[in-house]
Amino acid sequence: MDVVTFDVGGTSVKYGLMHNDELIAQGKVPTPQGPDATQEEFLSALDGVIEKLREVAGGELDGVAMSLPGTIDVDRRYLKTGGALMYNYDTDVNAWAERWGLPVEIENDARCATIAEYDQGNLKGSQTGVVLAFGTGIGGGIIINGEVYKGVHLYAGEASMIYLTTPTECSHTSGASFSDACSTISFTKHMAKAKGLDECSGEHALELVRAGDADAVAVFDTYLDNVAREIHNIQCLLDPDTICLGGGISQDPFFVEQVREAVRHFNEDLLPFPFPMPKIVACRFFNDANLVGAYGHFVRMQAKRRVEASEAALVEDQA
Repeated sequence: MDVVTFDVGGTSVKYGLMHNDELIAQGKVPTPQGPDATQEEFLSALDGVIEKLREVAGGELDGVAMSLPGTIDVDRRYLKTGGALMYNYDTDVNAWAERWGLPVEIENDARCATIAEYDQGNLKGSQTGVVLAFGTGIGGGIIINGEVYKGVHLYAGEASMIYLTTPTECSHTSGASFSDACSTISFTKHMAKAKGLDECSGEHALELVRAGDADAVAVFDTYLDNVAREIHNIQCLLDPDTICLGGGISQDPFFVEQVREAVRHFNEDLLPFPFPMPKIVACRFFNDANLVGAYGHFVRMQAKRRVEASEAALVEDQA
């Protein structure tokens, strides 16, 4: 099977060709953005990639798998929202399938990362697993009994929107949400302020902590307190056996070790009763997670649609 797979981000669209479950011919193109950007510009950029990868595949493609930001109805292939890409709101992606003459399957980006971890990564074999991806916000995904759990309104796993305190205003930067307190961006902003820097990368922030800088350690301790509390709250609702930490900062084993220890301290030292510890590990996939997961979702959905078509044909024959 040869499937084009896209990971649509705010600044670039990563792409690759899944050839017999192997990711090849990777690259990226700029994502049209800004108030004047249009969906046609976006699709035109993808047109060129699909034709390029069609040549790589020897002239034949089996479909297009897409990881996208936003709230997505995968059964209808419908984009309810498109994250920061306003031109993708309220979009029937069946029209894209007609444009390209190929089956198209779409899924939310955080859920694609979760599928990748369950299929081939560090959630493999998990009964109940959670992915928390730390970046500009906090992406989340939930696996229950081998299936991505989405909830009735498709909001399950929206970790960024968990609130620590009641917001005082309708803002994503009020300081009240899990994202406000625990995203990588939040951590590095607090670190930069504490050290009097114009900006600070996650890598530099962790270097300061490792070096024992008192200000840096204080910022990190507060950050870890917030992360541990919210992971505990997620445990109370889902009781996962495994939690995978994703995002660039999670590629540093020190970060994962410190989060694990903070959760252990919360669960075992602070509570007045015994509380279980989940397995906390880094994600296996980082940069390629959404590409791999989009392909896994494509395979699942195509199989589901074949079964549904077969059942509908059987009912029609019996009528």
